[in-house]
Amino acid sequence: MAGVAGLLSLTVTAPAEASGVPELWSTGPFTAQIAVRAGDVNGDGKDDLAGFNTFQNACYVKLSTGSGFQPQQDWSLCANSLDDSPYYGYFLGDVDNDGRADAITVRPHTHSSPHIQGIFVSRSIIGTDGVERFSPPTQWLNNTIAGDQGSLAVDLEGDGDTDVIGLFAGVPLLAAVSDGTKMLNPLTTWGPDTLRGEKATLAADATGDGLADCILVDSSGMRVVPATTETRWHVTPPQQWSTTPFSGTEKTFTGDIDADGKADLIAVNDTDVQVMRSTGTGYSAPEAWYAGSFAGTKDTLTADVDGDGDTDLVAVNDTDIWVLRSQ
Repeated sequence: MAGVAGLLSLTVTAPAEASGVPELWSTGPFTAQIAVRAGDVNGDGKDDLAGFNTFQNACYVKLSTGSGFQPQQDWSLCANSLDDSPYYGYFLGDVDNDGRADAITVRPHTHSSPHIQGIFVSRSIIGTDGVERFSPPTQWLNNTIAGDQGSLAVDLEGDGDTDVIGLFAGVPLLAAVSDGTKMLNPLTTWGPDTLRGEKATLAADATGDGLADCILVDSSGMRVVPATTETRWHVTPPQQWSTTPFSGTEKTFTGDIDADGKADLIAVNDTDVQVMRSTGTGYSAPEAWYAGSFAGTKDTLTADVDGDGDTDLVAVNDTDIWVLRSQ
């Protein structure tokens, strides 16, 4: 058009929302006596489910097809634990950077069995018979890393290997960093003991730079310690990313719901699901993600079960499994 010197470009951010309809992805029981975890155990780009069971009982896996879960498969022994003590940690994570999530057990120190403390890993493998399974648990760390306030499993350094953080009362945050074959010992101090959220302490890449940040969910908002390769989480004070209270009555998660490379916050409530998106330097106002109750009787998980790059919600019940996909 004559006389027009330039064009105005306007970018509109689409509202965050789920597909709107919970999808039934599996029926029948899922053997998971201790814990259910999500991760891509077969390296096909879609997160699967693994059920951790008591000592000497097999781990069962439900592989994702992208639109449902296959019947559970016996993937052999993976959990190295004697009970379901709250000090144990159970995770799925790719500790050796081969594209397949491995089964990780974090064991506390006990006077009766001090030699089997630390971290045990059952690698996801394809056996010589061509069958996918977990290898027998091997000890990747012989040290105290199971925190009395919990443990976290996340890729701290952005190198593709899952690491473990121990949260201890009155003790700095300790990290067991994977080199792809073991967890490095001695442990690394990753942050001060004051890094605790009143509601939750989370770890994820909220800034989008490839490093896991420390996210503190408080009663009065969210604080974040952005990670750097030099300081790790040794930055004081944490940055105030939001002054809006935000935590779920059922669960509070972090996950990338819009596939922009930055981890967002997800609150699963009794009556709905809300999200707060990360801008890389703060959190936007809460948005309604799903207007209904969505929580599993066994557990509720975040996972990219359809492999499209954004985080979905999974509700695991006693007799079925439902999925709310992000769109």
